[in-house]
Amino acid sequence: MSGIVGAYRVDGAPVATALLDRMLAASAHRGGDGEGRFADGPLALGHRLLFTTPESLDERQPAARGSRRLVWDGRLDNRDDLLVALGATAGGGATDPDLVLAAHERWGDGAVARLVGDFAFALWDGGSRTLLCARDRLGLRPLHYAWDGACLLFASDVTPLLAAMQRLPPPDDEMVVAFLLREFRDADHARSFFSGIRRLPPGHRLVVRGASAHVEPYAAFDLEREIRYEREAAYAEHFLALFTEAVRARTRSAFPVGALLSGGLDSAAVVSVAARGRDPLAPAPPLEAFTVFGDDAATDERPYVRAVTAAAGVKGYEVAVPSADPEQGLEGLIAEVASPVVGPGAASVEVSTEAVLGWGCRVLLTGEGGDQLLDEVGYLGDLLRTARLARFVRETRRFAAWHRSGFAPFARAAAALLAPPALRYGVKRLTGGAPPAWINPDLARRIGLADRLRAPRQGAPFRSLAQAGSHLAVAGPWYVVKLEVDERCAAARRLDVRYPFLDSRLVEFVLAVPWHRRTREGERKRLLRSAMAGIVPDLVRERRGKGDWTDPMDRGLGALCRATAPARLVNRSGLMDRYVDERAAARLVARYAAGATGLRWEVWSLLTLDRWLARFWGTP
Repeated sequence: MSGIVGAYRVDGAPVATALLDRMLAASAHRGGDGEGRFADGPLALGHRLLFTTPESLDERQPAARGSRRLVWDGRLDNRDDLLVALGATAGGGATDPDLVLAAHERWGDGAVARLVGDFAFALWDGGSRTLLCARDRLGLRPLHYAWDGACLLFASDVTPLLAAMQRLPPPDDEMVVAFLLREFRDADHARSFFSGIRRLPPGHRLVVRGASAHVEPYAAFDLEREIRYEREAAYAEHFLALFTEAVRARTRSAFPVGALLSGGLDSAAVVSVAARGRDPLAPAPPLEAFTVFGDDAATDERPYVRAVTAAAGVKGYEVAVPSADPEQGLEGLIAEVASPVVGPGAASVEVSTEAVLGWGCRVLLTGEGGDQLLDEVGYLGDLLRTARLARFVRETRRFAAWHRSGFAPFARAAAALLAPPALRYGVKRLTGGAPPAWINPDLARRIGLADRLRAPRQGAPFRSLAQAGSHLAVAGPWYVVKLEVDERCAAARRLDVRYPFLDSRLVEFVLAVPWHRRTREGERKRLLRSAMAGIVPDLVRERRGKGDWTDPMDRGLGALCRATAPARLVNRSGLMDRYVDERAAARLVARYAAGATGLRWEVWSLLTLDRWLARFWGTP
């Protein structure tokens, strides 16, 4: 994890030194191990370095090769393949930036499609006077930019761009409403919450040549690919091989590696495979497991965690997080991430990261992405779609039993997947839910909210509903935004969070598994459970539930709602009436405070949006 900033004036005017100074100062939190800069008339590049991998200890950025200059934030996971392909041209002891520069010298702008890992970078080719910016396929490293036709500003975070701008841009109203309603669409990959500041979409590159700048995709998941094995066990074997490589790549570190370990299957798989793959004869940084638990019984998973650490031979640290006011630390967190998208656990974030950093860990593994990639969203819908009605009834009953739920909710959800978006919109419109009454109707008309709600969530064609569900869950704009915020939160603590389940090679494989091979007999995450046989203790591998933090959240947020007048709670900034009907929003908060816990995320979104508006546009 590092930070990149830069500016390029296509009109030929020199970039002011003071502008680069401001951008680098606003990026100081992203790395304390080095600062570098390069200026050449209309181009300026800046870099903040945080050492994480062994090779990064030798990095000096901006990196140089001939007339090329590179600022890089990321981790290459296919170093060995690139070293073989590039041969002696890569140079001995090559760092990741060295390899990227050598690849660009060999393959030009097409080199980015050969890179595997989590990354964002900007590369200046002085020979062709071309600036190339790119972002990895899943968008796990952020890259923001602003382009006015004469000057391109870019940075890992929003804050350096705000520091470089002459005035604070207004909020992007359409993005704000998409956040409030969780109604994101593919085009939102390019938007930020600030009007005029763009995000480079995952798997895209930005090329500035001459006086023009254009964004184009360089890679996409092959949605036509399908893997067919005769033996069901072959899918689990293939998954295990890819997952093992994903974990191995993410434990490449010059410092102790931390892992967040709950009592669930996903994080247990990460820790178990990471411990299993370590060579006792080879020098390697320690692997430390950290478990967070609250004072609510549903949050305490320590018996399951201890089974995993004992079996893996890993030292575990148990960190108590007492219940706290959900507003505690919220304003500081919003200032850090410059976004209304924050979770209710600011205190938990502080306590857990202090423990991780206290043991010298700069890299943190998590099981994030396991639910999104492997849950069988769409499987029951595919049974209906293919008219396998008897099997649909049988499997729905088994899913309901697995989740300790009723038949009807699963059946309704499966049937809803078959309805066209326009039909679903029409039903919600008739029942008063599209848009909900608490959204400002004037704003809804101005931004064309009805058209957004009628449009499909994804534009690409999919082979199955299961494939579409997994793709939306891991690569959809809402999840990418959420991960960007998590990345900025970690960066503020100089911590590099890594996600084995979000390895692009693993994602590509899961998307290619036929839907009917994903599960059977109602078993959740069957692919992972099968792959982890003999690796994760059966106490955890066969577990059907996991820890639940919603009750503590409801107690804290409910108490906050009851202690404050609802109108005051959701419009402390005095700016929320631009987005909501204040009376209707106050009624929604009152319903939640009275026990309608299904509204928790609407209430939390209103509260955090209000605090974000107050932080950036409120009266000093």
